[in-house]
Amino acid sequence: MKQLIKLFSIVFCAMAMYSCGNDDEPGKSTLQDQFIDVNNGEYTEGSLPVGETSMLQAATFDEAALPGGTSYLTLKSYEELDYVNIGVQGESGYLKVKLDAPATAQGRATTEEIYTYTVLVLLSQKLSSSFTLEFTTVNKQGEISTKFTSQTNYIEAGTGDLQVNLRFSNEKDVDLYVVEPNGNIIYFGQPFPYYSEEYQIVNDWLENGDYENEPDIEWGKIGLDIDSNAACDIDGKNSENIFFKADCMQKGTYQVWVNMFENCDPSIATNYTIRATYKGIAVTPKSGSNPASGVFPINTPDNNIGDELTGATKVMEFTINEGIEPGRSAAVTAKKHLLKKEFNMLFAN
Repeated sequence: MKQLIKLFSIVFCAMAMYSCGNDDEPGKSTLQDQFIDVNNGEYTEGSLPVGETSMLQAATFDEAALPGGTSYLTLKSYEELDYVNIGVQGESGYLKVKLDAPATAQGRATTEEIYTYTVLVLLSQKLSSSFTLEFTTVNKQGEISTKFTSQTNYIEAGTGDLQVNLRFSNEKDVDLYVVEPNGNIIYFGQPFPYYSEEYQIVNDWLENGDYENEPDIEWGKIGLDIDSNAACDIDGKNSENIFFKADCMQKGTYQVWVNMFENCDPSIATNYTIRATYKGIAVTPKSGSNPASGVFPINTPDNNIGDELTGATKVMEFTINEGIEPGRSAAVTAKKHLLKKEFNMLFAN
C-alpha cells in the first residue's frame, strides 16, 4: 500500500534562520547562509585549524542533504573531546562547536572507554548542491586532530513558506504527519494541504473511481514531497518533508507527529529530528521544541496506521498568525475512506 502511495507522492514538489531570497541574510556568513549552521556554534573566519593528532576511532555524517533539513555528525573518540571545528570544503570560515556530556561505551576490542558525541547540523534552505563537510576535533588538552572529510549528496526538496522536515538516523519507514488548523492531516495517504488545488483533484479522482487514468496534477508543487523508505523499500534518504506555499496556508495552530510505520531492522534504535521553519525563521512552538528530537528504542514494533494517529508521537504544536481562515471542516466521508481502501487494494502489487 505504501509503495503505491509513495509512487505518487515521492515526486511531489521539500531551528534555522535562513531567508528564501537570493541575497545572503544580514549577519550570516556564506557558510551559514548557504550551507550549514549549528545552534550555539561560533563562526570563525579563516581556514579550518588542522593538527597532527589522531584521536577519533570513527566519525560519520549523513550522506543525504536536503535544503531546510538536518544531519547528524557522530564522533567516537578514545579520549574526551572539548570542541569540534566544522566547515565546508572550498568555503571560507568554520563553526567552532562546544562538545558537552558525551555518552560512553565499552570498546569491543579494548578495555578503553569510547566517548560518543552527536552534533545536530542544520542545513540551509538555500542549499542547492552536494558538498564536502570537513572537520577537526580538539581534546581537553587543546590538541587538534587531523582533518576528516565526508561527502554529502544533495536531495531536492521543497521549502515553501512553511516547511516541516523529519530526519531519522537509519533505514526505517518512519512517517511524518502535519495536522492543519482545520483538522486535515497531511501524510503519505493524503499528501496535499487542504486548500490546495491538488487536494481537490486527487479526492475527486478517488471519488470517481477512475483508477486507470492518473489525475492531472503538477507534481512537485506542494505538500509531502519526500516519503523515504516506504514499505522498507530503502532509498538512502532517511527523511520526510512537507511544505506549504502562502496561497493555501491556513491561519491557526498546526500539530506535528511522527510514527514508526515499519521497523525495517528492530535490532537497532532510531534517532529522529523534526525541524519547522516559517519564512526562513525557526518556528517557536507552543508545546514541544524546535528542532524536536527523540528516539525509537530497539525492538520498537511496527505501527501500520493511516490518519488516525493512534500510537504516533506528537512532537510539537505551533501557531501561524496569518493565512487563510480554516473555515469548513476537513472531515472525510466514509465513502471516500472506502474508495481509498479499494484503490490501495487494487494497486498494492
